[in-house]
Amino acid sequence: MDYDSHTLLELKTMCKDRGLKVSGTKAEVVIRLMEDDESKEPQSIVISKPNVHLNQQQMYGGQQPTQIFITNNTTSVVQITGIGIIGYGLFRVFFGLVFSEWQAEESFFALIIGLSYIFGGILSVQGYKIGLQLTLVTLLISGILSLIYHDDFGPLSIGMGGFWPIELSLFCSGFCMLIVAMPLLTADQSNFRAGTPNYLRTFLDTADTLSPIPLYFGGEDKNDQVEKKIVINCAICNSPLKVPTEYKGKVKCPSCGEKFQID
Repeated sequence: MDYDSHTLLELKTMCKDRGLKVSGTKAEVVIRLMEDDESKEPQSIVISKPNVHLNQQQMYGGQQPTQIFITNNTTSVVQITGIGIIGYGLFRVFFGLVFSEWQAEESFFALIIGLSYIFGGILSVQGYKIGLQLTLVTLLISGILSLIYHDDFGPLSIGMGGFWPIELSLFCSGFCMLIVAMPLLTADQSNFRAGTPNYLRTFLDTADTLSPIPLYFGGEDKNDQVEKKIVINCAICNSPLKVPTEYKGKVKCPSCGEKFQID
């Protein structure tokens, strides 16, 4: 602000409005106002970043290995199969609720089977092989129960009290198992995500903690859960990248943004 163009009276009035000392010459009053202006300006803070991992960067020509983006290699066949499993699971849950009024025990088992289908379908859509494996086990159990309750009119069998032949139950169970098993038999292993999702491991660990007896899936060594990685170079820009050991499939380089295949 140009204080020199103001009169001494105007400058002293400004000092009075700001609660400053009003006595002194014009030069002293101007200096006092300028110091007050500087004290109200925001101060900039400079934060210096230390040089970290210098030796590691020198090993790779000044570039530090970065974590790559592993693309979702799950094929559309696996995802479509998972969506179909979820839909069938919802149908089985609805069918179990319909018979819950007069066949509570069979409806309970039907609900468990339907929820197992839904959970297996969700895991399949996410790309985990264990989702299809869980669905196959559920289909096997459901098929056995369908044969046992073939002559009953209930939610566990399509026999409808013996109206449909038992061969139909065998055919439906076998056909469904074949559809679910096809991605496991035909898709490449790189199309599936390894292991199990974190929320499933957390649930199993919690169940093991609350269980009065040790469960077989409990007590897993935490050191085994640490994923080992190796350093490779990008096939496009030759940048050093960290990838999980024994991983095969498509990856995306964060430096150049291009995708390439790891065999």
